[in-house]
Amino acid sequence: MMTNKSLILTLLFVMVAAEGKADNLTAPPEVPTAIELSNRDINRIVCPGRINDLIFSEEKGLTGHFAENNAFIKFKIEQLGDERSYAEDPSEIFVVCDNSVYTLIATPKDIASVTLRLTAAPQKALHANIQAFNDLPLEKRVLQVIREAYGKSYQSGYRIVEIAEEIFLSSELNLTLTKIVNVDGVGLRLKEFTAKSASQDELTVEEAFFLNPAISESLLAVAVDNHTLQPGESTRVFVVEQKELDQ
Repeated sequence: MMTNKSLILTLLFVMVAAEGKADNLTAPPEVPTAIELSNRDINRIVCPGRINDLIFSEEKGLTGHFAENNAFIKFKIEQLGDERSYAEDPSEIFVVCDNSVYTLIATPKDIASVTLRLTAAPQKALHANIQAFNDLPLEKRVLQVIREAYGKSYQSGYRIVEIAEEIFLSSELNLTLTKIVNVDGVGLRLKEFTAKSASQDELTVEEAFFLNPAISESLLAVAVDNHTLQPGESTRVFVVEQKELDQ
């Protein structure tokens, strides 16, 4: 049983902010990255270090500025009589972030404001991760990663892989692995699952249910977002494991 550990993780969920956050886009250095940005709202670019420069073509209808680790990009909106004309053509944006160059191919779209997080270069990411976790005991490292996963706000040095892999544990629960978060340099990995009730009755989902080799053979902690599911209802499940114990 994981009563004590489960209680700690449940209390952690109560303490963190409960408001939803939109998933962030990410872009690596030195590799051209195609992205979609809002053609009507201000878009934000976040650098893991300091932004040194922001280069774009004003002739393409772009405006922008930067300060510290943030840059803000907006496509110009033209007023044609009583109507507004919004940008449609892609533009190149070059961001010099922490002395690395990021090339973005930005296509304007009729969407809400976008936040783009630039991922650190590999060596810098390793150093940043080690610095962030160096003084923490293992238990607090695990809780920090789960808290970040719950709030959908990861540090820039993490390697995040989106995935859709179904895993069978019970006929009453449809389980899908949706995300793998590697904390390189620290030896931790978080797996995020979506668990959907396939039961005709109210279903109780406990952390102990996921202590299964099909989930992980190097498991350190499990946290369930919502422990009580109605028929067809879903919850998120977070599993933290040790990378060095991979089979």
